Amino acid sequence: MAATAIRRAEFLMVLAYASDLATGQSRDFALRGCILAMRLANAARLDLAERRNVYHQALLRYVGCNADTHLLAAAFGDEIALRQDLARIDLGNPAEVVETFVAALNRLFAGARPEELAAAVERGIAGAMQVSLPILAGHCEVAKRIGRRVGLPDEICDNLGQLYERWDGKGLPNGLVGNAVGLAVRLVTLAQDAVVLMEAHGRDAMAEIVAGRRGGAYEPELANVLLADLDRLTAGLDGAIDRDTILALEPEPVSFLDEEAAEAACLAVADMIDMRMPFTFGHSRAVAELAAAAGRRAGLSEAEIRTLRWAGYSHDLGELSVPVSTWLRPGALTAREADMARLHPYHGERALAGLGGEGQGVAALVLRHHERLDGTGYHRGARAPDLSPAARILAAAEAFQTAQEERPHRPAISATAAAARLRTLVRQGVLCPDGTEAVLAVAGQASRRGAVETSSGLTPRETEVLRLIASGFTAKEAARTLGIAPKTADNHIQSLYAKIGVSTRAGAALYALEHGLLQPQSGTL
Repeated sequence: MAATAIRRAEFLMVLAYASDLATGQSRDFALRGCILAMRLANAARLDLAERRNVYHQALLRYVGCNADTHLLAAAFGDEIALRQDLARIDLGNPAEVVETFVAALNRLFAGARPEELAAAVERGIAGAMQVSLPILAGHCEVAKRIGRRVGLPDEICDNLGQLYERWDGKGLPNGLVGNAVGLAVRLVTLAQDAVVLMEAHGRDAMAEIVAGRRGGAYEPELANVLLADLDRLTAGLDGAIDRDTILALEPEPVSFLDEEAAEAACLAVADMIDMRMPFTFGHSRAVAELAAAAGRRAGLSEAEIRTLRWAGYSHDLGELSVPVSTWLRPGALTAREADMARLHPYHGERALAGLGGEGQGVAALVLRHHERLDGTGYHRGARAPDLSPAARILAAAEAFQTAQEERPHRPAISATAAAARLRTLVRQGVLCPDGTEAVLAVAGQASRRGAVETSSGLTPRETEVLRLIASGFTAKEAARTLGIAPKTADNHIQSLYAKIGVSTRAGAALYALEHGLLQPQSGTL
């Protein structure tokens, strides 16, 4: 298997996109903040080391924000809406903070009688700091730990632990004052707030607000640098931000993740996703391990198994766009909530789009992990020809693992019951027989089919082609059915002929029959 190397900055962009989803910010918010922060760093004549700190702080500032999100949602309801509101106010102004929490509590208890609503709001405000302080402290600690797990130096990780600190000492959780707050933290706080305020109020109003917060939330000298050259520093921030622009901003030397480091980084993503709620702890790791083991049983190459495992780690990344309060409610999702939830594969794929060539296969699998052979999946309603063997395995692994995990709206079921459910879906033409049986076999459920890998070492795609030509399909018809090029189909045919020792379609058909490879088309495509 070819060695992998992913540029660390590409991976940081994935985490930045994920943080934007979890905090309810607009698309590419962290990237726009990074651009403004780096422009400010250059205008303030920061040295190379500090500019490196600024770059990483801008991309990863909110990377720990998923910690204890269930507690925030339980206390105040829709945590994404609350975070959006908090981002626009001066957190050093108690009146604004109280008003924002009152609005959140009014949303949470909107259906209550007036006297019950008033009592709930009063209780919520009285306990707001008791709830919030440990949560914010947890965000800081988790951000530092994730920074270390992706290989960042201590200074950058320490900055990540100060994300809520302020120049005037009114920040949290430690109340650091002035230069005790890292320079990168002070600068990135200003830059990201400026982006939020421009989006909410326009550039001129943003400038007035920044000027009013000098000496409070923001270091006066840095605020003056921004205000003195506002047109140039904010130029183009309202437009599309591409990957290459952010990569070009990274101070030298550029860093890469080798195989081991990339694996650790993907694990960090899995844990970042799952830490939102106790009942999802370990979910992404479990799906990844199950899918990878099934992929190996199915005869996938080591490179395909690696891609499948990384897709398992990150498959629920797009769920960060759905408020945790939605998942905590015992009842069924509303139509609007269901629509949001069904878009999470799209958001996951978009987050992973920042990765280079190595990550494109991961993104493609994440996009398809809820698709089904018969088109009943989501979000695109893709059908069998668009689903690779790896995609089919990931879909089965996710379904099997999730069924065994308790959720507020349903109990967990046993592994045996989960296996029976998946086999029912196979019979209905929803899940792939081969992919499903590979998953169930490695999960310890007695297989009802022969091993997917044949003694001749056919790949899953070659097996699909074999079944089609054995059923009378021409190479062109097989290509059309599988959604591949005719030349690719012919290459598969020549390869499988060589592996099984035949030279004709008839010989291939007999081989397929002898080895039990002829299955109903609805179950194999």
